[in-house]
Amino acid sequence: MGGTEWETSLVVTHSGVEGPTLLVLGGVHGNEPGSWLAADDIAEWEPARGSLLVAPRANVLAIAVLQRTTDELGDLNRLYPGAHDAELPMARMAAQIVDVARHYEVDVVLDLHESWGFYAERGENQGTAFLGQTITTGPSVDRTPLARIIADLVNAQIEVERDLLIARDWTQWPAVVTDGEIGAGIPESATASAFARTRWRPGRGRSSLSLGIIVPGVLPVLVEMGQREQPIERRIELHQLVVRSAMELLRMA
Repeated sequence: MGGTEWETSLVVTHSGVEGPTLLVLGGVHGNEPGSWLAADDIAEWEPARGSLLVAPRANVLAIAVLQRTTDELGDLNRLYPGAHDAELPMARMAAQIVDVARHYEVDVVLDLHESWGFYAERGENQGTAFLGQTITTGPSVDRTPLARIIADLVNAQIEVERDLLIARDWTQWPAVVTDGEIGAGIPESATASAFARTRWRPGRGRSSLSLGIIVPGVLPVLVEMGQREQPIERRIELHQLVVRSAMELLRMA
């Protein structure tokens, strides 16, 4: 959204070696500082192969006021796929993120977030306020259980039980695509009906986890760290450990 008050940076680092493309999003919500501070550093990393794309501070005005978002901005993580002529600025930002994923033929999206409470400590009907220490893979043509694989790698390096990541992925809800569509890809005209066939819903509206349906070929992953009684330095460290582990799996590090 260059030239507007919502303008933010996209750092694109090509290794010069053929390989996958990873997109990292930080700062989607302005009251989740661990995400954008981690992404600020990740934007300086050099991939060993493929390309690393980082948008460290997706919602700069929400970050400036340290609020999740505002009514005037809209909630970026509920507005995918967005539209370039949408009234809400973050719906327009969602459309530009979709453009980036398509233009650079992104393989994996890591969307970094923070929740207040920890998923393992949730009670009944706690909703998205208790998603801390989770990593979730959204529906996609690629049915690789990436959340579980990354969680296993990260958890092997964690000594504090409370910090362990819990994996949530497509095996926990009906597949969005039919077996006949697997491998052949989903044509643009089929994405809406494919999404409608599933009972899976990422919160209220479409989060970044829907990118696997909006942009066929993308595997979306939502990363949530818990804020409650967890220092920001530790949250930053864990976010970066997740991204580093994903890059290792993709042989980018």
